[in-house]
Amino acid sequence: MPLLRLYAAVTGTLVVSYLAWPASARPWLLLVVALSPMFAVIRGLRRAPAGTRLAWGLLLGAIGAYSLGNAIWVWLIETAGRSTANDNVAVSGATSVGGVLALAASLAVVRQRGRGDVGGIIDSVIAAVGLTGVLWDAALWPALTAAGVSTGPQVINYINVFLAAGTIGALLRVSLVTGRQITSVRLLTAAVGCALLENVSAALTGRSGTDWVYVFYMAAFVAIGCAALHPSMAAITTPGRVPDDHLNNGRLVFLGAMLAIGPVVGGGRVMFGLPTDGILLALSSAGMIPLVMARIARLSNARREAERALHRLATSDPLTGLPNRSACVDRIDRELAAGPDDLAVLFCDLDGFKPVNDRLGHAAGDALLVAVADNLSAGSRGTDLVSRFGGDEFVIICRGPGAAEAMTDRIRAMVAGTFDTGGEQVRIGVSVGLTQAVPGDTTDDILTRADLAMYESKKTKTIGTLSLTAA
Repeated sequence: MPLLRLYAAVTGTLVVSYLAWPASARPWLLLVVALSPMFAVIRGLRRAPAGTRLAWGLLLGAIGAYSLGNAIWVWLIETAGRSTANDNVAVSGATSVGGVLALAASLAVVRQRGRGDVGGIIDSVIAAVGLTGVLWDAALWPALTAAGVSTGPQVINYINVFLAAGTIGALLRVSLVTGRQITSVRLLTAAVGCALLENVSAALTGRSGTDWVYVFYMAAFVAIGCAALHPSMAAITTPGRVPDDHLNNGRLVFLGAMLAIGPVVGGGRVMFGLPTDGILLALSSAGMIPLVMARIARLSNARREAERALHRLATSDPLTGLPNRSACVDRIDRELAAGPDDLAVLFCDLDGFKPVNDRLGHAAGDALLVAVADNLSAGSRGTDLVSRFGGDEFVIICRGPGAAEAMTDRIRAMVAGTFDTGGEQVRIGVSVGLTQAVPGDTTDDILTRADLAMYESKKTKTIGTLSLTAA
């Protein structure tokens, strides 16, 4: 924090005093301030844990590209008095490269912080396309056209604004995903906002005689340096919680607004007889549609997966992963609707489970239940259903000639062996109540008969054996 305070005080003083400096010294002052975050970002890059340094490396590259453009501008244009087309292209090209790297750095943060947040990356691009189109058509393009700026510089200006808007969108996404405000992220967002403000102000007013716009530009670099020096910088690339990426009203409003905002603004300008960049409006709208469709498709898939997960939770036993009582009852209902022929239900209760659970502990008891569940499932056919009915009770549903006999043979083989549980070899027995469906049966009828038969079989239970009673 002392280093942060010193850096903020020194560079902040240079920024606020910029207009008080002699005109000949201002370009050099700007170059110094623009270079100042490099040591802070290098420090942040070295402090970042291995595997999370991509964003900081890209940000360092962005500052280097911006500084190169600044150096060309200071040396060739301001100091040497040159202003050739090639010089201007070199400055603009370096600035655009810096913008690309800054956007890439912000998207890397989205990916790392949001654990591969592809949806957040798409949202950032959508926001960039929509907001840049509005800003361009409503303000920048009319001002640049009126000033006689040629097509090439206009395109570069549009690209720079687009890159800045996308970077802001990505950083805002990080803030929303984290669920808490990270000071370094807020400083980086402010930095890009200052850069965007400088770009827009310069386009609207022209740079000649308006050195005040460079104050915003310099403030952007100071904010980057402060973000890199702040203690919260480590949290930027630390993986956070998996983002909540579900289809809801808020996201639908956002996507609808981004899809409609360009045509609405462009159409409104036409209605009032104001000039509009129809080509760019058409291109941005055409690019927005597949982005929005891809985003909605991802959100819809996420919603379907969430629904499937809820269904699994509602119909599965959380310990063994087997279908639970509800799923078992539902399956018997459906099987009876198809007819009672060759439909058998086996109601199984473990013998000797409680002593294992009491002596070795609940963890060992849970492991034993999981082992039994795996064994029963491995011995079943694809059409059979093995469910955990509750506690140490399992219900098996099977259909077909000999299906019940094959399952009882499997259970008999299981209880003849031992289970490695709690560091010991244990044996259990199984009491089984078997019933065959008959015409007119209900689900309650079948389960009641099987349950009663199981309790009858318990009268002859022996650990390590199968006790079977048919009803």
